[in-house]
Amino acid sequence: MICERIIDCLGLPVNTRIDQRVPKDVLSDQAAATASDRRLVKDGIDSLIWLVSLKPSNIGVPSYVDDQREYLEIAILQLRTRDLASKGAGLTRVTELLHRAIPYPVLLIVEGEETFLSVAHKRWSQNEKDKMVLEDNYPHSSVITENVPEAFWGDLALDRQPKASLLALYQGWLACLVALDAWRETGRYCLFRDIDQLPQQRQQLHEVRELANEIARLRKQATKERQIARQVELNLQIKRLEAERKALLNSLRGGVH
Repeated sequence: MICERIIDCLGLPVNTRIDQRVPKDVLSDQAAATASDRRLVKDGIDSLIWLVSLKPSNIGVPSYVDDQREYLEIAILQLRTRDLASKGAGLTRVTELLHRAIPYPVLLIVEGEETFLSVAHKRWSQNEKDKMVLEDNYPHSSVITENVPEAFWGDLALDRQPKASLLALYQGWLACLVALDAWRETGRYCLFRDIDQLPQQRQQLHEVRELANEIARLRKQATKERQIARQVELNLQIKRLEAERKALLNSLRGGVH
């Protein structure tokens, strides 16, 4: 199974394992503020297991603390979903709830109709003291299948991640997911470890996908258009957007592989 391969490729030391089941009530109490969220947790989650706890004391990587965030530990969890939360908005929401509920940055393995890896940076809330919130308001999640590049499996390994701090280590796993998503768009797997470049790469990925959607919309519109002048105008728009998308894809083909 994909989940087992992910865990194996992470290469986690035995002394980091916890393998403790987390009651769904914990998730409901910590993050499910609405009735619909509580119902999603109750009906959409089959099981939640806290697999691993990575700390300075068991992996030798220092914690990270500044004015914006505090990374004292990284948690690796395995979430098995039921039909209600196995895809679409339900899956997205239950993943977000879990990241919000756990007080540490989480590397989340999600098993449903597909298998996902999900990460979400956290920072201190500006409005509530001693509360951490998701930095980007949503997690970064990527589908993991057997046919992903072999280099990706190697790059997941704990001993391949940056060791300057737990923040840098966690950023390393985000870089792996960004590289995987870029591969799906470009056909080339390229790992970006530069923390300063990752936000730009994520933004470029978002723009590539948005442009693809807009190009598809314009093409559909062009096939229905009866006025020649309007068809020409739409085709020019499509060519311009295709050129923008091509430039972004070329930028995403950089990296270390």
